[in-house]
Amino acid sequence: MRLGHAGKRKSYLTTVIVVVMGYLIFFTSRLWYPGQKDAEDYTPIGQMQEIKETGNGVTIVYWAYSPEQSAMSVELDINAVYRDDISFAAVDKKRRELPVTLKLSQSGTYVLELDSIQEDFQAVSLRVTIQGKTIRLYTNNKQIDKVEKLTFYSDLDGYYQARVSRNILLLEQEIQETKEQIQSLQEQIESCERQIEQTKERLQYLSKQQRVDAEKSITAWRTHIETYQSQQKEAQERIVELTDEIEKQKKIISSENNSESEGEK
Repeated sequence: MRLGHAGKRKSYLTTVIVVVMGYLIFFTSRLWYPGQKDAEDYTPIGQMQEIKETGNGVTIVYWAYSPEQSAMSVELDINAVYRDDISFAAVDKKRRELPVTLKLSQSGTYVLELDSIQEDFQAVSLRVTIQGKTIRLYTNNKQIDKVEKLTFYSDLDGYYQARVSRNILLLEQEIQETKEQIQSLQEQIESCERQIEQTKERLQYLSKQQRVDAEKSITAWRTHIETYQSQQKEAQERIVELTDEIEKQKKIISSENNSESEGEK
């Protein structure tokens, strides 16, 4: 009887240990990786992440992945009083440590190469430690920019020009989206105009109450048209602003290229 009781107790303890270990793995994995559905938990590009009680901060400028090279490039801007005590480490979703190589460290910009990343990586956690304080940065296979080949430059100017080129691309994409918005608004305007014309044609055949209701509808459609036209105007003004900004960005690249040419002479 005692042996049977001991066996049951051992089985019970084993079950408890397994359950506890499961909870520990679940909760510690969430410390490394937020839930896939919580998009806000993944570190946004271009927003400084402050390291509490230090005054230091880290901003992800760019994060790219090349399936062909099984590698990532991460460009960071680090705002720190002391930059001589900074280290980096990374793991994937399966908690495998990833090799991290510092490719550039200049004027607060750090460029890293993360290697041995399988195509089904799902997510990656990058730890940045400054003066003993660590901040975790995250990306996933939906957020990251996938490229054929990673590009690393020999100096900071190359990365600045790449930033400008990416900015231009984003501005061009916004212009295209804004044009599509204008076209969609135009279609809605034309739809309202058709509704007004069709309703006007029927007015003489309607009863008094029906005519009152029809006039209210016509007034509402005209209000919609004014709203859509106002939105179109704002969108067109936005396109002008974006176009001007693209020209400014192109001048930055042009001036950088001219400076390099003069330097070579």
